[in-house]
Amino acid sequence: MGKLLKLEYRRLFQAKSLYICTLISLVLVLISALTTKLLLKALSDAAADEVMALASLQTPTSLSMLKQVGSSSMTMILAVFVSIFVTEDYAGDTIKNVYSRGYSRDMIFFSKCIAALSAALMMILVNAAFSFAMGKVLFGEIGTMGKNYAVSMIAALCLLVAYETIYFMVAISIRKVGGSIAISIFGPMIVGLLFSLVNAIPTLKEYNFYDYWLEGRMTAMMSAEVESKELLSAFLVAAVVIALFGVLGFFINRKREN
Repeated sequence: MGKLLKLEYRRLFQAKSLYICTLISLVLVLISALTTKLLLKALSDAAADEVMALASLQTPTSLSMLKQVGSSSMTMILAVFVSIFVTEDYAGDTIKNVYSRGYSRDMIFFSKCIAALSAALMMILVNAAFSFAMGKVLFGEIGTMGKNYAVSMIAALCLLVAYETIYFMVAISIRKVGGSIAISIFGPMIVGLLFSLVNAIPTLKEYNFYDYWLEGRMTAMMSAEVESKELLSAFLVAAVVIALFGVLGFFINRKREN
């Protein structure tokens, strides 16, 4: 297993997609921060009534920008990277070389799972560090922690790992980069939309199903103040998704012919 992991990590750090996707995520953070900076500058020169109309816009800080690490752009970039990395061996048919060395299907599954998760965590942490730095450089404030700030960030990280688990399951099952990217990006969005539609049913309005999906929990974690019950549900949703899609991916991979 150790040699197989070493092989996967060597392939990981040689993958151009890792560096390209990480760079794109940082560029998106920079664009978002600069856009906010320019908007705030425009508001400072605007008439009083215009300022009042947009008074809800808060000046970002390092800590508030760090909260955006779980944004939709980050999840989409993870979907693209995981899909490319996991399917590469299968698309190029180089997976046969790995099988020829005597490694079992399960060992290959777990080595790819660990490598993909490691890469996702690295991308998330680099993105978080860059977001924090941009908050300080562009806005000059570190800011203050809201209620349960640190725990909400850990919960957001767990939710991102849950997203990555879905992307890995899709990629290891389909093994086609285009199809994996499409399903990974649009699949969770469609599930969230369906939950929102269910919530619109008059008899079910009291049950907010959307809040019990990844997107709903991530939105809650991005708030400045996060209640303890919101944290608990976020951890539970993340744990269920990781377990469910992890096991599903494992058994689907076992059933594949190659």
